[in-house]
Amino acid sequence: MGDATEQQKRSDHPITIMYIIDTFLSPCGSPMQGGAEKQLGILASSLDPARFRPLVVQLAPRGAVPLADGTLGSARVFHLPTGKFFAPSGIRQVLRIARLAREERVDIIQTFFEKAEVMGWLARRLAGVPVWVTSRRDLGFKRKPVYDRIFRKSSRSCDSLVAVCRAAKEETVNREGFPAGKIEVIYNALETGTLTGGTTPARSRADLGLPAEGPLVGMVANFNFEIKGHRYFIEAASRVARDRSDVRFILVGDGALRADCERLARDIGLAERIHFLGKRGDVPAILAHLDVSVLCSTSEGLSNVIMESMAVGRPVVATRVGGNPELVNDGVTGLVVPPADSAALAEAVGALLDDPARAMAMGAAARRVAEERFSVRAMVGAHEKLYARLCLGKI
Repeated sequence: MGDATEQQKRSDHPITIMYIIDTFLSPCGSPMQGGAEKQLGILASSLDPARFRPLVVQLAPRGAVPLADGTLGSARVFHLPTGKFFAPSGIRQVLRIARLAREERVDIIQTFFEKAEVMGWLARRLAGVPVWVTSRRDLGFKRKPVYDRIFRKSSRSCDSLVAVCRAAKEETVNREGFPAGKIEVIYNALETGTLTGGTTPARSRADLGLPAEGPLVGMVANFNFEIKGHRYFIEAASRVARDRSDVRFILVGDGALRADCERLARDIGLAERIHFLGKRGDVPAILAHLDVSVLCSTSEGLSNVIMESMAVGRPVVATRVGGNPELVNDGVTGLVVPPADSAALAEAVGALLDDPARAMAMGAAARRVAEERFSVRAMVGAHEKLYARLCLGKI
């Protein structure tokens, strides 16, 4: 970065971080709020402004409506429309990112997801950015093999990788050959309101179109991927409903597979017992109504829904995949079952419905864990320490 005088000059200023993410907006142009997007929003808007200056680069489909400055606290937002990456337009965007990094005197580039990682890696090399951090938000179930080959090469120049759970770290080491010593496990954070909102539902069940009485079992997950396991939830619900006439089930979320799941519920005679609530903006309030919260995915990184369920004091039944066992302490804060096993899922849900006192104790324990481990301060503080350490002697 130049001579000692220049380094001293830079050290007197906040560390400038450029976050690059390629899924911040939906294809229709509306802001997306998936797990990674929420976490980046929390991080970028919560960094100590005296020490860090965040910038966010959105890689989004052409014609999408960009997020405005102020959306993420003090972070400046730059919108880069993108098309196919392996095309002249992709090369032009890499050059634009590199030019922006030089103009803004960026100290750290941190990337999220495949396209952002490749563009950030190349732009970092062109602009001479001192530090590059990448991330792994899941176990790579959607990733194309071509990216695995690229990542094995790009990882040689990566300074650090942030994994959302130990399972993601292990998968990255095994799949990509990334050095384990350069990986930091930093758990997601819950938005402050989720942790401080308490365990009492903020709205009535009638507002949700549900009966006022009776046990309620539910799952929050998008319907875009079969790995979310909606079929297993519905099959398990059928088993549970045979012996419990008063229990109701809810599924929150939307996506391409929703119609198929609604058809399955009708075919097995549960149309009146399973309520499809669609996409909601009040997930914690809905979770607070549940007697049992379920996540039966067959692949998972670190589930925000499990964390939110724990924060509102609800026991969780989750599958033994990805980071789920790191969140749910089997027998203490919930129950862990094998993936793709409707019978085991039904048995676990039934066990908690049959023993409300045990379920309540698990929910209380879950809330205590959430308050200790998933605060914004813990997540942001871990990133701030990582940034300071990586920049030492480099800027």
